[in-house]
Amino acid sequence: MNNISILGSTGSIGTQTLDEINKKREDFRILGLTCNSNIKLLSKQIIEFQAIQFHANKNISTKAKKTSPNTIANDNKLHKLVVATEGINSLNPTLSALNNSKIVGIANKESLLCGYEFIQKSLEKNKGKLIPLDSEPVSVQNLLNENKSSIDKIIITASGGPFRNKTESELKSISPKEASNHPNWKMGKKISVDSATLMNKAFEVLECNLLFDFPLEKIEVIINPSSNIHALIQYKNNTILASKYKPDMKIPISEFLTGKLSPFSTHVYLKKHELIKPEFEKFNASKFPAYQIGLHYGKRRGSWIVALCAADQAAVELFINHKINFIDIPKIIESVLDNHIESNISKVEDIYTAYESTINETYKYPFAAFISVILLGLLLK
Repeated sequence: MNNISILGSTGSIGTQTLDEINKKREDFRILGLTCNSNIKLLSKQIIEFQAIQFHANKNISTKAKKTSPNTIANDNKLHKLVVATEGINSLNPTLSALNNSKIVGIANKESLLCGYEFIQKSLEKNKGKLIPLDSEPVSVQNLLNENKSSIDKIIITASGGPFRNKTESELKSISPKEASNHPNWKMGKKISVDSATLMNKAFEVLECNLLFDFPLEKIEVIINPSSNIHALIQYKNNTILASKYKPDMKIPISEFLTGKLSPFSTHVYLKKHELIKPEFEKFNASKFPAYQIGLHYGKRRGSWIVALCAADQAAVELFINHKINFIDIPKIIESVLDNHIESNISKVEDIYTAYESTINETYKYPFAAFISVILLGLLLK
């Protein structure tokens, strides 16, 4: 029996993980569950899955013991940890689990990108294992497991988001509700907005660069509107191996839980001339400023990638809370990073400090813009 804990059990990945566990309850035991604010759902999950530990911002009337995410991740009885939270707060629990030689399925891009230097050291020193719970990177990982020789490039797919054919004037009126509804995937609000801006795709390219130690210039993006192809490996003879399955996160989640390739996932060989419409389209990065900003600053690593993730989180929150327009997201991120002063990241605490500082700086931008408009109006009188 596999002992599982889930950080962020009430979110999209967390609930889908529990759905998969529910199909084979005899194979899994839930040790710990955490959430941010959805106390009502967490309470139901604790009862249904008989969790023995939990963490939440508020108390819950339950027999389960309230403890910290770090303690949940460090439990000696734990086999696998699912990290399905947003933001940077799950970095320490992730490291705790890896240091204790656990298998970690990580859907949290911020912790992975910002803390990868420390994650890598833990993986080298201990017997822990890190598996991305993200369809594109995990598909790349599966393809690389099949054949690592003579690889020319890694290609990850993007649907292009729901707004890829809209003009700039049309993008100004995009609402948070529209941006939160991905055409193909069932996801949370934040990652749905990141997918709409294509910042999420920049994060995935950076993930592949880090996880597979593959040069950034050899990682490409191609548009696959149906999201049925998730990643491709192109070999030096121009043969292409593709990972194909329907856009359903339960497939990679199931693979993480069972340690086996899903029967719904297939690997197919393609020729280069087959990467054409309607199944594929060329990716025009210039249409997606957030993608360009993400790669430009993210490849610098260190405090730059921390500032990138933090500025993106804050800008998306501002948009979701109707403080800025959709097209302002990349503009604010770029402004924050243009003014970023590089800092030394020598310990995990430095990441948390830099992240929080950038979050606070980003939150100031709408107010600063408002003041600028008022001052300009006064000057023009």
